[in-house]
Amino acid sequence: MMAEAGKREKGDVYVRIEDAEGREIVVSSKLMILYGDAIRRTVEEMTSHLNNVRVVVEDFGALDFVIRARLEAALRKYGGEGE
Repeated sequence: MMAEAGKREKGDVYVRIEDAEGREIVVSSKLMILYGDAIRRTVEEMTSHLNNVRVVVEDFGALDFVIRARLEAALRKYGGEGE
């Protein structure tokens, strides 16, 4: 199963959640040095209930509320909502 949310454009963030063996979080950002740790903490917090998933987050300068909204949308799709 896989779910996506967001776009790869300035001010947005792309999120993909997919089945995996184990748990993996991959974060990339143009501003990794400044905000990488904060983005990772947000992703960890919002996906802590999931096991055996790979969460990919590609940030293009999104604010925290945008990251949270995109993660929530992907989580809802991954959970079967909004199909």
